Amino acid sequence: MSSETLVVPLVDQLDAFFGQYTAAGQSPGLVYGLVGTDGLEHTRGFGTADDDGTAPDADTIFPIASMTKSFVALGALLARDRGLLDLEAPITDFYPEWHGTVGDEPAAAPTLRQLLSMGGGLTEDNSWVDPFLGLSEAELVERIRPGFNYSTHPGSAFEYSNIGFTMAGLAVGKAVSRRVEDWVTDEILHPLGMNSTWFDNRAPEEGFRRAVGYSLNTDGDWVGFPPAVSDAMAAAGGMQSTINDLSIWVRFLAAATQPASTPASSDDAVVSRASRRELQRIHQVDIPSLQARPEGTWKFVTGGYALGLFVREDLHRGRIVTHSGGLPGFILNMVWHAGSGKGVVVFTNSHRSNPVALSEDALFRALAFHDTPARTVQPWPETHRLMSAADELIRSWDDGTAAAIFADNIDFDRPLSQRRAAIDELIAQVGPLLRDRGAPEVVSAATPADITWSIPAERGELICMIHLTPVRPAQIQEFEVIAVERSVPRAARPTDISARRRAYARPTVSSLPNTRVL
Repeated sequence: MSSETLVVPLVDQLDAFFGQYTAAGQSPGLVYGLVGTDGLEHTRGFGTADDDGTAPDADTIFPIASMTKSFVALGALLARDRGLLDLEAPITDFYPEWHGTVGDEPAAAPTLRQLLSMGGGLTEDNSWVDPFLGLSEAELVERIRPGFNYSTHPGSAFEYSNIGFTMAGLAVGKAVSRRVEDWVTDEILHPLGMNSTWFDNRAPEEGFRRAVGYSLNTDGDWVGFPPAVSDAMAAAGGMQSTINDLSIWVRFLAAATQPASTPASSDDAVVSRASRRELQRIHQVDIPSLQARPEGTWKFVTGGYALGLFVREDLHRGRIVTHSGGLPGFILNMVWHAGSGKGVVVFTNSHRSNPVALSEDALFRALAFHDTPARTVQPWPETHRLMSAADELIRSWDDGTAAAIFADNIDFDRPLSQRRAAIDELIAQVGPLLRDRGAPEVVSAATPADITWSIPAERGELICMIHLTPVRPAQIQEFEVIAVERSVPRAARPTDISARRRAYARPTVSSLPNTRVL
């Protein structure tokens, strides 16, 4: 039997993958977008968006619910950057009515950062908040006046709290002297060209197509919900958007976690790369878990909550950033790979089944299709220069060269005479070394200051590794060389020989080997 096959285009695979969702009756409609480093690469809608039978597309407006939180959190960072807000200030600086206890013990008021990162100590409240979306600020303050029962002391654990995030959003508005809705709209949405994204309490009266959210009644018929309008709780989940606009958002955030192609860009004029990275950095660690998938496989989940975003570390693909949203009649999700900028955005207009898992599966299909590395490391010029110098030193030892390229700790940790003798023994084991054919062959790199390379030999190879000092002029602070005989299969040869990282038990499963080195 021939093994010859034709590769099905990725977008055809994804269209078929998402099309089954509405075909199986999980939702009247679904629309998704595949995002790359330049924005939306492909989109497709299925089923119906409303009672008229209109198919959803990339311009159909959906409420994005809790996906709102990333916009508000970035608005808070922007206010901090402009000197208008202290994220370490307690919420009581803005709302002195706030108070609570952990059991019988009074608790310190959480900071704005803790509330924005779901570390405010409040218990999870997703089941409770939907009827309160339209509360005014005054009504909400009266709700909290009697006080809170904290689950944990603020800052000590992750627990998802809409009301805590809401109060932080209101505090941002006080700090910038306008509603947080207007601050985010004027300072972030409009500069990014996200002109079809708005808070529901700021929505235009016409000029757009709105998806209807549905639920099944007892007869099995889809019944629509009236659109919700938020007030004080807008910061926790009051925005509306499109696939086109959220593709801009995903590209904008993901660009900050990849190597900068230019010193500055128009993105940086909106919010700095540093603040966008801070938005996507874990602030509260969640409990690791091993999850059983329906098809019988297992998924190891570790990570936590950043600022308005979840961040997970996949054992092969590395960092995944995501946030879902849910309202009566809607489940939605955005998810992207920090190392490559590839992402998926999915909107559905029912609250059945699990389009969040669907979107994550689609992203991993896209990453697998392109064999995407977990991350990209671009070594410093000094790293390449000192790698070449160390390569030459190994081939032909020179005390002067050793003194120039090694930091003081190298001889202190192990005398150079012993290192030289050990290298001679390794060369005798696999050598002689083959003639230099140009730049050394890079095996791996963990950071820009850290690189591992191979020196071919007649009966195997030497695997060599250096790690540079943090101060200038850069020198080598870690230097390792091992011999691998030709009889060892390539797949079994080590790619990382750092003594520091060898301290972990082996074998270790991590995304570190799946790194692209520039």
